[in-house]
Amino acid sequence: MAEQNPLERERRSIATLLQAWPPGQIEEVIQRHLQLWQAQDLASKLRWCWNPRLRTTIGRALLEEGVLELNPLLLGRHPEEMEPVVVHELAHLVITARYGLSAPPHGEAWKALMRQAGHSTKATHNLNVDGLRRPKRRRRRRRTRVFLRRWR
Repeated sequence: MAEQNPLERERRSIATLLQAWPPGQIEEVIQRHLQLWQAQDLASKLRWCWNPRLRTTIGRALLEEGVLELNPLLLGRHPEEMEPVVVHELAHLVITARYGLSAPPHGEAWKALMRQAGHSTKATHNLNVDGLRRPKRRRRRRRTRVFLRRWR
C-alpha cells in the first residue's frame, strides 16, 4: 500500500477525532465538570470552538471572552487528550469567573479544580508536534553602512 501524504493523514485523523468527539459529547464534558465545580451558572456564558490556526498549543482559554479553543490538528493526533484538555481549559474559565483576571493561571485554586476532576495539574504537554510548527521566517538583516569621512 502506498504511503499516505502527511496532509491526507492529518485530514483522516481530524475526521476520526470529530467522529469520536461530536459537539454534543464535548458539551456533555463541559456540563458535567461545571456541575462538579458548582459553576452551572457559567454554562450560558461559555463557548467552545475548533481553532485550526493553533499549531503546538493543544487548547487555550480566552478568559475575557469566555471561549475555549481546541486544536483539531494536535487533538486529531492525540484524541485521548480531548477530555483532559477540555477540563484544563474549562478550569481556567471557572477560576477567572470566580476570582477575576488577576488569578494565577495555574495557581492553587486551579489545581484544586483539576484534582477534584481527577486530572493532572501539569500545565504543559509533551506531545509530538512534528510538522505543526510554522517555519521560522528569516529576518532580513539590515546592513549597517559605515560612512567614512576623509579628513584632509
